[in-house]
Amino acid sequence: MTSIVSHLSKSLYILFLAGWFTQAAVAQNFNFNIGGGPGFPLSSTGDFAGISYNFVAGGGPNLTPHVKLVGEFMFHGLPPLQNVLDQAGVPSGKGRLYVLSANVMVGTGNTRRGVYLIGGGGWYRRTIEAQATQFRAGEVCAPVLAWWNVQCVNGIFPTNVTIASNTSSAPGFNIGGGFTFSPWQSAPYFYTEVRYHRAFTGKIDTTILPLTFGIRF
Repeated sequence: MTSIVSHLSKSLYILFLAGWFTQAAVAQNFNFNIGGGPGFPLSSTGDFAGISYNFVAGGGPNLTPHVKLVGEFMFHGLPPLQNVLDQAGVPSGKGRLYVLSANVMVGTGNTRRGVYLIGGGGWYRRTIEAQATQFRAGEVCAPVLAWWNVQCVNGIFPTNVTIASNTSSAPGFNIGGGFTFSPWQSAPYFYTEVRYHRAFTGKIDTTILPLTFGIRF
């Protein structure tokens, strides 16, 4: 048993080193990033949506040590404010923003500490849903309902249904900057970034300011 564990540990170590050196070689020509953090609605968007979170992932080619192209996907929550729900006469709602963007990043290069500017344009898709609770009737109260802590009495149980929704897709742009730090002499780098996004969606522009913490390779 000890021998098996020893061989497994050595194999995992070799795989780790192989992955690390492969990543380092790829990173000379390409960049990758993944991160997340809080997101803040701005301007008229802040009149309808509250603070939420963002998630972003992307990558692209390195044109020079100081100039990189970065294609990204971003998700940003847009939860409706309670007073907005009250005015609409609905008990709950959801809001989401999906972003595909192409960006240019200009920075200080591959150093342990660096700063950079980033900006570009892309396609923004905003989805908003109004939800209400309705009661459904079934023959039995299935055990799975108890697992989710759904109250079920005599086969009657509540469920959330979407009573109205709106989706708007439009072009937009973003601009911002950040700084990177690495305890090593090369990638990966930890980064902190703030970026202004504005999309020309529907009758009301969608404007957000995500604060992102993540890793760049």
